[in-house]
Amino acid sequence: MNILIVGAGGVGGYYGAVLMKAGVNVSFLVTPRSLPILQSKGLTVKSKGEVWNFKPPVSTNPEDLGPCDLIIIAVKRYDTEKALDTIQSVVSKDTMILTIQNGIDGEEEILHRFPDANVLGGVAFLASKIEEPGIISHIGAGSLGIGELDGSESERARSLVDLFKNAGIPTRLSRNIYKTKWEKLCWNSVFNPLSVILNGPLDNILDSKDALDVAYKIFEEIRLLAEKKGISIDSGLMDEQINVTQKLRGYHTSMYEDFSKGKPTEIDYFNGYVCREGVRSNVATPVNYTVTSLVKAIIFRHKTAG
Repeated sequence: MNILIVGAGGVGGYYGAVLMKAGVNVSFLVTPRSLPILQSKGLTVKSKGEVWNFKPPVSTNPEDLGPCDLIIIAVKRYDTEKALDTIQSVVSKDTMILTIQNGIDGEEEILHRFPDANVLGGVAFLASKIEEPGIISHIGAGSLGIGELDGSESERARSLVDLFKNAGIPTRLSRNIYKTKWEKLCWNSVFNPLSVILNGPLDNILDSKDALDVAYKIFEEIRLLAEKKGISIDSGLMDEQINVTQKLRGYHTSMYEDFSKGKPTEIDYFNGYVCREGVRSNVATPVNYTVTSLVKAIIFRHKTAG
């Protein structure tokens, strides 16, 4: 199988490297800024004391990279529209598209652009970051959930799960990928914005009773909204996520990394999404609204002060 990964950052770069390590044909669609670095130095991943380096085919034009069977969208959610513009010329009725982005509605945006595309949903559970362009640091986790949007167990979904599993990536076939996405949204909507508000690593949240009180309130609003949409989230999920997050002490979230580097953040696709859907579904989300507003105010102040 020939795989084109859109984005060679912390997510796309890591999974692409693991696939290449297993002998899978992988190429990357990258930005003009990253292109010369990846062409000259290749892609390096630091993981569990190992260092992998590959020189995969890279380009800013997908037509340079030959035909592909699977396109993996691994850019930040706010870059989706630009990514879809770029891949338009290589998407055919036979092309599978798998998004492993954050948020709930990425697949919806892809289908709006490519109504006849073979789109599958994916959720990445991964802690990684870009040390510098072309160098990815894998901090922890790395599993995937993959599933059809209608919850069916298709041959193509099973074949993708097997592909990743055979490459050494813990992967499960999800029969309710939207539930999986909502569960990850709970983590993202708690730890990402609070890390920006508290200006530091996850420890700042985990060690503060007041911050954890806010975390549970954020979660409860999301749980009730999901329930209104027919998605059942266990009331004990936040306890589980806090326990798992204890293993990531010292880690800075992706939103904090973006904020500290002056990049856009995914706040509108996390808590902002919750607020918009809350209005549509008549579910009150005052804590998520406050968190969204605070993050945007902090970003504005950071930009104007810098």
